[in-house]
Amino acid sequence: MSDVLATIKADHDNVKSLFGKYKAATGTEKVTLAKTLIAEIKAHSAAEDASIYADYSKFGLSASSNKQEHAEINKMVADAAAASSNEAVVTKAVTTFIAHSDEEESQQWPAIMAKLSASESSSLAAQFVNAKKSAA
Repeated sequence: MSDVLATIKADHDNVKSLFGKYKAATGTEKVTLAKTLIAEIKAHSAAEDASIYADYSKFGLSASSNKQEHAEINKMVADAAAASSNEAVVTKAVTTFIAHSDEEESQQWPAIMAKLSASESSSLAAQFVNAKKSAA
């Protein structure tokens, strides 16, 4: 049975790992990694919006600030997609995403873990994975 928070954390960690590689890369590899990061962040945001955020009120949380942050991150990602060779633009988008994901994990997930059943978690994990595939 899948755990939605573990599934999402793996996605957060993947972006952090890619960003580490991006910072160390040069030339065409750096541009390729920028495009991968942009695609991953866009798909991740869409998948969260379609899965876990839809149930946030059930956990006593509001997803509105998260969705607003996603809108801001998606705007930065669009700017980065238009300038994937501009390191400052890509870095701003990725570091904003990482700050957002760290906030989710530390401030919001404890409330979710307290109220989420294993079957609900598994169902949300499947929704997240399917939404991410659709968005990719």
